[in-house]
Amino acid sequence: MWILCFFLSICKFTLKAGIVIEAKNWPPFFPIIHHDIANEIPVHLQRLQYVALTTFLGIFACLLWNIIATTTAWIKEGDVKIWFLSIIYFISGVPGAYVLWYRPLYRAFRNEGAMKFAWFFLFYLLHIAFCIFAAVAPPVVFRGKSLTGILPAVDLIGKQVLVGIFYFIGFGLFCLESVLSIWVIQQVYMYFRGSGQAAEMKREAARGALRAAI
Repeated sequence: MWILCFFLSICKFTLKAGIVIEAKNWPPFFPIIHHDIANEIPVHLQRLQYVALTTFLGIFACLLWNIIATTTAWIKEGDVKIWFLSIIYFISGVPGAYVLWYRPLYRAFRNEGAMKFAWFFLFYLLHIAFCIFAAVAPPVVFRGKSLTGILPAVDLIGKQVLVGIFYFIGFGLFCLESVLSIWVIQQVYMYFRGSGQAAEMKREAARGALRAAI
């Protein structure tokens, strides 16, 4: 009984404080986040937000395929280290992409502050850099075979045809993700400059610096 009273008191305090608890509704089969582009994002920005969502799902697909390809490489080549690295990329990259750049963009488009754009630009540029790096996969981490880039694909196709094909598919996925992500950041930047958000971000940064100085 006291647990129920405690819960109700928290809900009452939350409502008084003006904090809105967003219902988790996505993905539909196992809701873990709140996501409603059609009702929360302005109509003129919905297309861009959907494409940004595509890049988020794209990095998920790239890193998942990366695990599949490195699993075949591990079986054929006997190097388990590249498989462990691919697992690390996936379990850190997918949640990191959502928290660091997709959610800030969603909230920025939902008109929750211009500073969200700065956060998005910073980490989305890192996302693009990673995708380009992964598409090449230079031999700097375990001969580069922990990522399905063009260099390990060319190296493997002559020794293990199936593994090489898997890596070439991964290379294509990372290339597609890179191109689409570059388009997204260009469109977001054009909106950012044209909507007055840049000036608003400067004012918010100035106010923050003033508060810190005081």
